[in-house]
Amino acid sequence: MECQVSQQGDIVRFHIKGRIDEAGAERIKQQFKCLHLHLIRQLIIDLEECSYIGSSGIGKLLLFYKHLAGHNGTLSLEKVTPAIGDLLKELKLDTLFEISPA
Repeated sequence: MECQVSQQGDIVRFHIKGRIDEAGAERIKQQFKCLHLHLIRQLIIDLEECSYIGSSGIGKLLLFYKHLAGHNGTLSLEKVTPAIGDLLKELKLDTLFEISPA
């Protein structure tokens, strides 16, 4: 799994390529921790090239959401594939953050 991070002001974008398994989830968590978290108002995660997200990845999304919500920030997922989108909707995560299809 690869994760490219870019920041423009208070908006951070993660572009994830590959599978978010347990090791991948830990990598994106470490990337998140390296940011100036108190300055972030919006985290956008681009999942266009993500082929899989496991329970560890779901847990990290919830961790990011909780942190951002506590600082008046938002989390959104964009370019979500149908399979991942269906999983996120089944888990009702679309009620917590915005999910835009591919």
